[in-house]
Formats: sequence, C-alpha cells, structure tokens
Amino acid sequence: MGNDGGSIPRRNEMVKEKKKDEKADRKNQAIAQNYFCALSKLPLQEPVVGDELGRLYNRQAVLEYLLDRTVYGDGHSICDIQSLKDVKTLNLTPNPSKKSSSLGQPAAQFVCPITMKEMNGNSGFEFIWSCGCAFSAQARRELPDSATCIVCDQAFVDKDVVPINSIDTEVLDLLRERRLERRRDREEKRAKAKSKARNGKRKNEDGTDEKRADKPDLKSSKVQKTTA
Repeated sequence: MGNDGGSIPRRNEMVKEKKKDEKADRKNQAIAQNYFCALSKLPLQEPVVGDELGRLYNRQAVLEYLLDRTVYGDGHSICDIQSLKDVKTLNLTPNPSKKSSSLGQPAAQFVCPITMKEMNGNSGFEFIWSCGCAFSAQARRELPDSATCIVCDQAFVDKDVVPINSIDTEVLDLLRERRLERRRDREEKRAKAKSKARNGKRKNEDGTDEKRADKPDLKSSKVQKTTA
C-alpha cells in the first residue's frame, strides 16, 4: 500500500485539518451575516433593519419581500417578517477605517460607537429594540448598570436587548419567545382599539338618534300654525 509513494495522514493531522476547515466556515459565516443582507445577499447599506432574532437586512429588501414573498426564493425560510413592525431600523455607526484586518478579513461597514470595535462577527454586538441603537456587547457590560441606552439615553428594559446574529440556540429560543410576546401584545392592542372604535361608533349613533327624537318637528308646527 505504501509502494505508490503516497502517505497515510495521521489522526492528529486529520483533526487539525478538520478544525481549520471549521474555523474557515465560521469566518465565512460571520462575514455573510455581518456584511450582507440576509434576504438579498447584497452588501448591507443604510438604512439597515434588524429583526427580532437579530438578523440584518437592507430595508429596501424587506419592502420588496413584503410586496412579493417569492422575490428572494427561499425568503420564507430565512425570516418570519410579516410587516415592518417585525423589524427595527438600526442606528449604526459607519466604520471610519476601510483597512482590512491583518488576517485578510475585509473592513466592517460598521463599528461600536463606544469601543470602536468592528461589527465583523469577531465580537458580540447587540441593538435595543425600543430605539434601534447598535453597539458591542462589551460596551454595555463595561458601563455602569443603567436602564437607559448608552448611545441615545432612551429608557429600555432587558427584553429590548437583541443580540446580533447570535448562533447560541438558547439565546435564539429566548428571542423567539420575546417575538411571540410582542406579537401577542400588538394583537391585543389592535383588538382593544377596534373594540373602542366600535363602541364609540355605537355611542355616536345612539346620541344622534336621541337628538333627533328630542328635536321638534318644525314642519308640522308650521302647518299647525297656518291651519289655525
């Protein structure tokens, strides 16, 4: 078997190759998620929106998808966006540097406004659902505990924090629960608004009828005076 001049790779060499391939796959995945729109696969370009699972899209692509669900082929398997209420326009900080990293990774389009870390998948990033501001997870950890956004100072609660492009299954499950909760809240508010509108309409109709009943018939009064 060894007379053909070839060599059999050792087990530790095969493990090293496998780890190298996995690392390359993670790097490519990070670039795909943080540099390109999840729907159109085009480079991210402001205005950029994030969905409730932390995926990033060009707003124009989302609009096109909502008008035609088949425009991006597998769009239905990529996202669960039913309306513009399911995405948040992000307040992103453009990267002032356009230099590629020493590892050959292209410069990220956006950075954290606090730490200046690049949003390239190497560091965790997140955004606040209530205001749309995006920054590195490190920035929020290092600053004192606060109930206001570290960028715009708007108040928020813990469930408003959305990690960007997380691959942690537990985190994604939690984000799905929060998404379901938000949609339920919206449905309840919509139902209450409809009910209130219907009740208001009934009251107006009842009030109009009462006024008509109380208002004297001027024509009949005029006829009676003429006859007299």
